[in-house]
Amino acid sequence: MPNPRPLAGSIPSMHTRPVVFRLTNSLHYGGVASRLRAVLPLLLDEFEVHVVTYRTPGAFAPELADKGVRVHHLPIPTKWSPAGIARLARLLRGHGASVLHNHSFSANVTGALAGALAGTPVRIGQIHTLKSHWYENPAHRAKQRIEEMLIHRTLSTRVLHVSRESRDYFAAQMPLAAAKFEVLHNGVDFSALAPRKDARQLRAELGIPPQARVIGNVGRITGCKRLDMLLSMAAKALARNPDMVFVIVGGEAGHAEGLLRQAAELGIADKVIFPGETPHPGDYYNIFDAFLFTSPPGSEGMPGAVLEAASFGMPIVAIRTDTLEEMAEWYDGFRFITEGCDPAHELAAALAAPRPDPARLRAHFSIQAMADRTRALYHRLLQHPTPRT
Repeated sequence: MPNPRPLAGSIPSMHTRPVVFRLTNSLHYGGVASRLRAVLPLLLDEFEVHVVTYRTPGAFAPELADKGVRVHHLPIPTKWSPAGIARLARLLRGHGASVLHNHSFSANVTGALAGALAGTPVRIGQIHTLKSHWYENPAHRAKQRIEEMLIHRTLSTRVLHVSRESRDYFAAQMPLAAAKFEVLHNGVDFSALAPRKDARQLRAELGIPPQARVIGNVGRITGCKRLDMLLSMAAKALARNPDMVFVIVGGEAGHAEGLLRQAAELGIADKVIFPGETPHPGDYYNIFDAFLFTSPPGSEGMPGAVLEAASFGMPIVAIRTDTLEEMAEWYDGFRFITEGCDPAHELAAALAAPRPDPARLRAHFSIQAMADRTRALYHRLLQHPTPRT
């Protein structure tokens, strides 16, 4: 198979700066791709930056190439593919890669092997989720745990986690590699969340009365999000105060239909709105009076939707998790739902309280701050790759 061809916008490497490669399955919509889209151009002042996709290029690939990030598509059929690993190693060697930064399980394995074969001095793995990182089948999960632990123990320079909860959880799952683990907090491109639609106009389009308080949620509407629980909480809250509307943004129509049926069974169908997916979630954050988040502990590494909602200075009513408590160090707008408490009471208290100030959260979790942390990490590992134990 021929060597991968860079997308339009790529030019031959001159090696005037350290060369950084990021390996991911696709630059399509989603948390990892969105952060790569925002943060990689901010590293170009000090690094020559490449991205390799191995499933599909994705919607953001041409945009990154136009901004000066060199994007390559290199199909790799499986994480253990000898031919795929060899081709990736040739690409790394040909561009003189100094840093290879891999994303999630498959890339962690393929990238670590290819980087070692190419002689890339700094090889970074990254894990973005918690328990959903593992295969569901117990036998496959056990095999995966051993594979990844040995890969990180022997070949990875560092393994990054998006929260302390993630780091501590995986340290217990992969103890032989735990000395390599550290936290790199995510960032959010807050400028991209600037509302494009007037709040009153959007409320009118959604049929929300002017006096109603809007409780929102943004993100996928399947799996760990527990939106069935959110609807149950909504029913209890509406029984206390019917002058509210719940707006749940995101997801496919088929999943929304099931939740609408549940809302009808609870007698609150006229109080729940599913606008569907949107490329402009800031329009919706701008009309929310509070954000209701029901993902349980151990389900999410660092929920971006919560960071986004908090950046608008709204109260966050959520099931208590270690990661959200970590985020609360920079934002005092959390009200946690714990076992035995009345979620309707917590929501009412959140709506009655003064709006929290998001300044500290916006400073720490900005995309520029994430770029600064990433830049400092790369320079540190290029100078001192061995972890201090």
